[in-house]
Amino acid sequence: MSTGNPTVFRTLNERAALELLLRHGTLTRAELELHTGLSKASAAEVLRRLENGGLARKAGTKPGNAGPAAQMWELEGGAALVAGADLTADAVEVAVADLTGTVLGRHRAQAPGPGADAVEFLTAAVAAAAAEAGLGFDDLDQIVLGVPGIVESGGQRLSQAVQLSGWSHLDDLADLRDALGAERFRLENDVNLVAIRELADREGQSFVLLWIGGGVGAGAVLDGSLWRGVTGRGGEVGSVIVPDPVGRGRLYGPEGGPLGALLGAAPLAALAAAHGLSATPAASLAEVAALLREDSTESFLDDVAARVAVAVTAAVGVLDPGCVVLSGPLCVAGGEPLRARVAALLAPTGLAPVTVTVGRAGGGSVLEGAVRYALDLARERVFQAGTAGRTGEQIP
Repeated sequence: MSTGNPTVFRTLNERAALELLLRHGTLTRAELELHTGLSKASAAEVLRRLENGGLARKAGTKPGNAGPAAQMWELEGGAALVAGADLTADAVEVAVADLTGTVLGRHRAQAPGPGADAVEFLTAAVAAAAAEAGLGFDDLDQIVLGVPGIVESGGQRLSQAVQLSGWSHLDDLADLRDALGAERFRLENDVNLVAIRELADREGQSFVLLWIGGGVGAGAVLDGSLWRGVTGRGGEVGSVIVPDPVGRGRLYGPEGGPLGALLGAAPLAALAAAHGLSATPAASLAEVAALLREDSTESFLDDVAARVAVAVTAAVGVLDPGCVVLSGPLCVAGGEPLRARVAALLAPTGLAPVTVTVGRAGGGSVLEGAVRYALDLARERVFQAGTAGRTGEQIP
């Protein structure tokens, strides 16, 4: 590659301008000069090319201290359109957004019943969300589908999804891939998407997110990047064998047992009942969350915290992330009392110092993460190509 190629320089300058517009919302030409070091003429040329290429547009004027008002510029949201979707056993929720992250349309649909065709159902749901935004299915540049299962590292196939066993054709979403093209369709584990959403507030940081809801999962973010593992199984902690958190073999016996048998709605409901709380072993996720939030006892919280601490100890010892985020509806319901107990249990263990925080509630986090990931992928393509991608210029 020739470093003196003018197309390369233009594309690099355009990418810098697009990233600044994304970060700041609007910029004047003078502000673009300040942030990039471009000359007045070069900054003006970059903005002209971005406008002509449909990547930026004029956004009113900014009054100055003296002289005429300065023209402001912003990203052209329609330059890329994405959809994020959250598929569960019961329903799917879809959101459509433009390049700026503005949500243009939403759609939620209940699952039609056992044996439903996942491809038909998902295609219809995404099309409905696009229609609400005044768009067609083919207008979407990227779709990210969040699922509670193991997604192969390429993001194209679902290799295991016990919680979605009622769907048919879920293991082969070729029709969706064919409609968009493989590069525009991506599957992602739901807890990984929650970690991506959490990363929006923790740019560049390292943390482990522990999700406790209907099941147990984790997402590891190292130096601002999600770690999926070689096969896509990174964060699948439910089957990890852990020691008995209460000691003396009362739960597992001396050999220990799977983490999933300690955490999640059903095991925590059984624990609540053992503490005399008004719960049955078949209590719903919402009922267990309500117990943690409103009707908990000190001893119940102590035992829940002991189980959670066991779950995060291995991750902290191996990854040294500096931060553990307790997430999912049950961790959020436990709130500060649960967080404080887990932090206190980790403090004397001799592990590396770790901050324990509570993340966002379960509702909507998977969908938000799916939209954010779709935007990340679409922006990378748009910003990388710049106007050359719109004009067909070749970048050596």
